[in-house]
Amino acid sequence: MKRHVRTAMAVALLLPGILAAQRRYPPPEGRNSNISRVVADCEERTNQFRRSLRAALDRSAYEGTRREDQLNVDAERLERAMNRVREAWNREHDPPKTRHFVEDAITAGQDINRTMVRRRLNPDVQHQWDVVRNELNRLAEAFELPRIRW
Repeated sequence: MKRHVRTAMAVALLLPGILAAQRRYPPPEGRNSNISRVVADCEERTNQFRRSLRAALDRSAYEGTRREDQLNVDAERLERAMNRVREAWNREHDPPKTRHFVEDAITAGQDINRTMVRRRLNPDVQHQWDVVRNELNRLAEAFELPRIRW
């Protein structure tokens, strides 16, 4: 009986320290692999969108205009921002250290979205943009940023 009481007291005394120590360690590997998957998916969709946008603009009324140039610049900026997200995440696996790169990608996405909403392109590019927006929202959620207001 005394042994059980001592064991219970030891557990009661040690448990708060053990739980506090566990909170200081990085998140479980499962969360990191989920973030890695979200980053990879978002980067892949962004790259696909940029290629499709470029092709669609070349066949549109925007061919040769400043609007075409600006959309291409914005899409390239989004792609570069996503590359920086991937590189930072792969290097650190640390959400706080990667978060500002994610914010840059979201800002670039919001700039593209303003144009995509005002000027409809072909349905395939519009669909791809919808997918990119969803991926950017998943990215924001993975890095504990507010949901994006499109």
